Amino acid sequence: MAVITPLPDPKGEIQIEELHPRCIDVWFTPEDERLRAAGIDQKDREKHRVKLLKMSAQDHYISVFPVSMLPRQPEFLKPKYQQIREITIAETDLWDVHLDEELPKTRDDIIEVLHKFPSGFTKNPDYGLGLAKEYRFVVEAVEAMSDCTSIVISPTEETRADDAAGIFFISKADFDKVRRKINSIATASQLAGSSVKDATTYNYLADRIGKPQVEVTAGRSPVRRMITAKAMGEEVLAEDVQDAVIHALTKTAKSLGTEQTERLAQLQSDIELVTLEALIERFEGMLGKKLDEAKWQEFFNANSFILNMAFGYPVIKVRDQASVGGRKLSGEGEKITDFLVKNSLTNNTAVFEIKTPHTPVLNKRPFREGVYTPSSDLSGSINQALDQKYQLQKQVAQIKENSRLYDIESYAVHCCLVVGTTPEGEDRQKSFELFRRNSKDVEIVTFDELLEKLKQLGEFLRSADREHTK
Repeated sequence: MAVITPLPDPKGEIQIEELHPRCIDVWFTPEDERLRAAGIDQKDREKHRVKLLKMSAQDHYISVFPVSMLPRQPEFLKPKYQQIREITIAETDLWDVHLDEELPKTRDDIIEVLHKFPSGFTKNPDYGLGLAKEYRFVVEAVEAMSDCTSIVISPTEETRADDAAGIFFISKADFDKVRRKINSIATASQLAGSSVKDATTYNYLADRIGKPQVEVTAGRSPVRRMITAKAMGEEVLAEDVQDAVIHALTKTAKSLGTEQTERLAQLQSDIELVTLEALIERFEGMLGKKLDEAKWQEFFNANSFILNMAFGYPVIKVRDQASVGGRKLSGEGEKITDFLVKNSLTNNTAVFEIKTPHTPVLNKRPFREGVYTPSSDLSGSINQALDQKYQLQKQVAQIKENSRLYDIESYAVHCCLVVGTTPEGEDRQKSFELFRRNSKDVEIVTFDELLEKLKQLGEFLRSADREHTK
């Protein structure tokens, strides 16, 4: 069983001042030893208290005022960051930091609240609060791209800069994703450094006694590979050099396939996995932005294999932005589908409609307790797809003849709708699943489900590669 080590209590003095019955300010005076180290006379210690927190039970937020606590630095007791003065945790109940009707009244109460702060925050006033050191890049990024002096991390707001108010909003989901990415890079860096140190030490001593050298384990992660290469003094190839390597490899691919089949297969596996990881990262990045349908159609047009995963059987894209209500697929018909695809085995056609991740799939208010109805956006999108199916079935003979595309059939035109994201909350998820599982003519897939399928594919490729290299 894991042992959880409690955080050390702060050594400084904590003072609580009530602004009104449901709002308090919390002040902090560093310990005497720290003040002495900074050259501050003990008689003046009261003059050097700093505002630590502001807590509101009425509006459910906690504001942190980050301060430098390094006594031998000129910034001692001054703002920790160049520009940001305040970091607010909004909607505290949704972070499991509950501010009851009675706010903290004692030092111990304050410490208990600090210990419940979300991951990524410094929780001991002796260190100045704010974000933990490894996540300072979040603050630096905000300062670099805006003039905001306040950061609000909220479960209900989208990531955006309100320059007029001087507030940079970061959604809780985006904050957690950035934090995980930083953790992942830190882990990759540690593993890369350890591998390089281990191999370098071994090889140096092995060379002295005539033992064979070992190769450094770079791992699969592109970040770890880059860090490993840099640690070993290897230069990462410039873009023009990469193009030259790809060109040379393409020219010799046939002979490589004959003479070095296994190495070429491994190279192909490496390229596929790195490409997939880059695609997943791009997909995640796009999900965090409010992009229109056209941007998502471009994305799926460039990566149409993702649509195959939504179907679950072999498909070939016939055309994007296909006219299913006109005389030919490329003509100007009344009805346009985002993608027209066909089963590569039966030639049966299917239409795809692409919306956006921000399209609501359910209404905000329940129809009955625990029961939510589909949003007008979702029901409208379903009717749009069904109308496209109707138009295609009615016009398919003329479309085939005029487009001279005879290998498409409309036996049972399938409709697939990519829309929204999986609702949060058990009742909402139940309502969504009940609705879409009873939608027999239109298959509904959310954007986050497609992303999860990509991640599962990546994990499968990594597992297969680990088995291959055992």
